[in-house]
Amino acid sequence: MKMEGLILDASDVIQETKNIHGTNETMQVGKIKLITTNPTATIEVKVNDKLWNGGKGGEALLACVGKRMNFEVEYKEMAFGNDQNKHVSINGFHLFALPVVNK
Repeated sequence: MKMEGLILDASDVIQETKNIHGTNETMQVGKIKLITTNPTATIEVKVNDKLWNGGKGGEALLACVGKRMNFEVEYKEMAFGNDQNKHVSINGFHLFALPVVNK
């Protein structure tokens, strides 16, 4: 879905390191705090490792700071059993594509 929003500050673009399940490897992902309008809300949008691309996605998102623009996001819900046989559910917004910044 296309959502109009604003990344208010550079500190709202955050890089995280996640462990890859079942291995000793890690990957870099990101998240942004996005202010939406109509109704106004601040939501957390996760950025997967492919879009984050070793930090290049973060650089592209930093170029969006202070600019009200359209973001392509999707809402995901997942549920599964983990290695300890516990039910885990995950839900939230995920960036579908990097926004295009007009110069």
